[in-house]
Amino acid sequence: MPRRLNPNAPQIVEIRTNVPPRWHGWRFTAEGQFLVSPDGEHITPHRLAGLLWRDAMELRRAGLRSRKEAEKRVLQGRVKVVVVDLADWHARHFGSRAG
Repeated sequence: MPRRLNPNAPQIVEIRTNVPPRWHGWRFTAEGQFLVSPDGEHITPHRLAGLLWRDAMELRRAGLRSRKEAEKRVLQGRVKVVVVDLADWHARHFGSRAG
């Protein structure tokens, strides 16, 4: 254990910071061993590192360098929009009524 400069100083230091809105509700347990989600799920640093590693390996396997590059690729995807008259579609799929 490292030697403290001032033996009378408290051993536990509380750090309060303003977190971004996306992290609202997240907290650490009192012991500091787990990160707790707003839903109450606990995650260890080892598990979080594993999730980040897996994400990096999936990007690498897909031939991408970063998550931003993957998001750009999704945004650049082409979308084909077809407008069809409902009566024509219905006649094509269900036939037209005699009459």
